Amino acid sequence: MPPTAVTIAELRKLSPAALEQLGQQSLREHLAAQALVAHQKYSPLTAGKLDALLCDPDCLRHPVRLVFEFGEMAMHQFAHPDLDWRNREQDGRVLYVRPLLKNRPDLLPLAVAYMIPVINYGDIITDEHCLRYGAILLGLMEAEYYEQICALADLVGAETRLAGGAASPSCA
Repeated sequence: MPPTAVTIAELRKLSPAALEQLGQQSLREHLAAQALVAHQKYSPLTAGKLDALLCDPDCLRHPVRLVFEFGEMAMHQFAHPDLDWRNREQDGRVLYVRPLLKNRPDLLPLAVAYMIPVINYGDIITDEHCLRYGAILLGLMEAEYYEQICALADLVGAETRLAGGAASPSCA
């Protein structure tokens, strides 16, 4: 058994906080592994490779269509996923992206990479998950990716959202 594996009997003895911590660690490891798969297949990720990535079942749980509209996007967001009513039979998703990014193919992969965890796993995903996934997918350090995401958010006019007392772009 791997050193991080826990038996069922051991799981039953864990406190709710310890169970949550174990689950969070497992999710972080899974997201990192998935980002690495996408990185290996699509690096360097460019706007020209996005359609292939967004329809790749090895990388996304749902086929995704990009739309350069606001959709239900909140003011602090630069992108927002939703159900794709045009593709119900495949449980498709649409990723609404700020229209300004249509003319910025250099920045589009940053925004899409950030949103993939939300597309795949929904509300359980945090900004930290999005940053880690995006950084690994794009082959960047998390701090460098964070700076680029903040610059992107500033460029498109996304409002700052305070999370834990610090300015943060939001994937939620």
